[in-house]
Amino acid sequence: MNFSLHHVARHASVRGEGPSPVVILLHGWGLYHDHLFEMTHHFDPRLDVLSPRAPVRMGPGAYRWFNFVKTPSDGPDIDHAEENASRETLIRYIEAVIADRGSPGVWLVGHSQGGTMALSVCLRRPDLVLGCANVNGRILDKAWDAAQERPVLAGKAFFNGHGFHNPIVPLHLGRKTCARIRQLGADIEVREYPIGHEITDESLKDVAVWLSTQLDHRIENTTTATAEC
Repeated sequence: MNFSLHHVARHASVRGEGPSPVVILLHGWGLYHDHLFEMTHHFDPRLDVLSPRAPVRMGPGAYRWFNFVKTPSDGPDIDHAEENASRETLIRYIEAVIADRGSPGVWLVGHSQGGTMALSVCLRRPDLVLGCANVNGRILDKAWDAAQERPVLAGKAFFNGHGFHNPIVPLHLGRKTCARIRQLGADIEVREYPIGHEITDESLKDVAVWLSTQLDHRIENTTTATAEC
């Protein structure tokens, strides 16, 4: 399979019937695929875990999804052309993963720019995504406005974690993102942490617990549907 992004992978150590569920980890600005992949020990052993590298190289071991300039209160002023190109590359990558794994969709987990990219994919191609966990990212206003026919996210699960003291993406933008997700009908679990823009063991463990709970719900629903048939 020809993937549009370089990635590293961990295969599920506990397998059920059919394809293993897939979670894709999306790193933030100036980092690379190993940043979140090094924390995969937190994740459910039933999951296949993939961690792609953002497409724009900044220097040794440093990549980005899009460039930005920091503003005092309204969050980063971003390069939308670069964000659009990266989002389309990421969508092609997710399509290839789904085709390769025979999966009905993927779970996205993103930090910072990775969270923003995950949310942009959810707005543009919700059919590819089973659920999404965002830590310190946001829904971009232009991505929101570009979704002229609002996607229906009912039945999809979201996790949104944000730092109280985030100097890059202020807390009010995290709360605005939560309101928009609810507006689209999704279920969302919200956590706010006494941190800045970083991702911590605590926040990642919360994501991991949330993911395991979602997997359990899907198994229960599938079992119930099969029994009723």
